[in-house]
Amino acid sequence: MFETFLKTLHKTVNPHTFPVATKFIKDYNILKNVKIRLKNKKLAVCQQIAYSRYYGWSTYVEGDYSYCVLGACNCGLIKPPKRVLEGEVNCSVYQKDLEAAKNMQTLMPRVDESFQGFLTYPLSKPLDGIEPDVIVIYVNTAQAMRFIQAFLYHRGGEFIIKSSGDAGVCSRCVVEAFKTKEPKIEIPCLGDRRFAMAQDFELAVGIPYVKIDEVIEGLEATHKAGIRYPIPFDLKEECSLPKNYTTQG
Repeated sequence: MFETFLKTLHKTVNPHTFPVATKFIKDYNILKNVKIRLKNKKLAVCQQIAYSRYYGWSTYVEGDYSYCVLGACNCGLIKPPKRVLEGEVNCSVYQKDLEAAKNMQTLMPRVDESFQGFLTYPLSKPLDGIEPDVIVIYVNTAQAMRFIQAFLYHRGGEFIIKSSGDAGVCSRCVVEAFKTKEPKIEIPCLGDRRFAMAQDFELAVGIPYVKIDEVIEGLEATHKAGIRYPIPFDLKEECSLPKNYTTQG
């Protein structure tokens, strides 16, 4: 399945960094015989994903080693502290007062259970015995369009994007995709850009692994129908050159 998905991605979307497999780990014992490049370094969730998508490294982080409090809370690695739940962490930064800040945190997607750790690795280097929960891919806006077309291939309608302007990839593309079992697209947050090398042109896509067959079919079918990436320009004859610049002048 990994090979089919990667082959389809390369043909239809061709992302510029590695697609990343992410996994919520209840018990580290399932990884005891798995070789992981980075373990329990003080990294944010978005930095773990960055190591996997840029360098092709696997990462595993537990509890307080997960350095960003929002990502650690969202992914169930720590119990959310009061300063997060009450909005103190984002008050006077993203919101003008505690009421607005608390409202943001109330709506922040978080898992409903605790996990021992969070695992990331490039999908092209699968780990024995490990099935991803969510696949994360960073794309440009044209590539995001191709994913939306694939997501809507079976059901039509519209694709709704939610954003808090903070905790982008961890809250939406990982946690919300994991909880709802539906694909998500999100704008990378400030931390992702400053500390995890997200670029100005990028959007993050989160695909639950249980939806991978549908996404493959959607990408393949819309590609076959003629919707291609890169988008081919409509180059016309007799463009509007000044007369003296043409061979007909």
